[in-house]
Amino acid sequence: MGNMQIYDEILHSYKRCVEAGLTSSIAHPVIILKGKYIFLLTDDEGYLLDTMCHEKILCHINFDFSIGISFKEEAIGTNAISMAIKLKRLVYLEPQYNYCDILKKWNCIAAPIIVDEKIIGYLDVSTIERDMTEEMNVVVELLSDKIANEYKNCLKNFELVNKNIDFTDKQIKILIMLAKGYKELTISRELGIKPVTVKYHKKKIIEKLCVKSIQEAIVKATKLNLINID
Repeated sequence: MGNMQIYDEILHSYKRCVEAGLTSSIAHPVIILKGKYIFLLTDDEGYLLDTMCHEKILCHINFDFSIGISFKEEAIGTNAISMAIKLKRLVYLEPQYNYCDILKKWNCIAAPIIVDEKIIGYLDVSTIERDMTEEMNVVVELLSDKIANEYKNCLKNFELVNKNIDFTDKQIKILIMLAKGYKELTISRELGIKPVTVKYHKKKIIEKLCVKSIQEAIVKATKLNLINID
């Protein structure tokens, strides 16, 4: 699929989102799945990475859903994930179109997870209780976008960890003291520097961690093990 075709599909998706009344500023999907659903996350080759399902659906799973099983066409026949891999787009497959009998009762929607125009995996949402509606397509698209954004954030954090963030010793001390609740004036007295210097270092810390506030800087530095406040 060429880039222009991908962009056309994105534009069509945007149009559907607008028609559905969605805004780009929503904090979470506007449709919540209630009922017997199973969520599958695979890598870009269709190998299962993770799964989550409603407890009521466990009795309907009649084959091994272990991490690492393959949803490739040659492994389990025609299915939504294998078709999404082939077509590189969202696919809805009704039960009768699954090739193997073990999948014959499943309604499935699978969509690629795309980061910077590269497919990094696939999300599948399946149910046995009813047909998937067009609204479900939007839900799966929103979920796959959310996963892609989370992945991108993880990459950014990984890059921060693995690059040399050149905090000075003073900036580390200031960041630790801020994390412990010290005020600027107290920090200046403790370290023997002017309050304006503390402000300067706070600004540099925020810039180096690519965040918007010192509160975000503290959280990020803690997650990345750049500071220890014990």
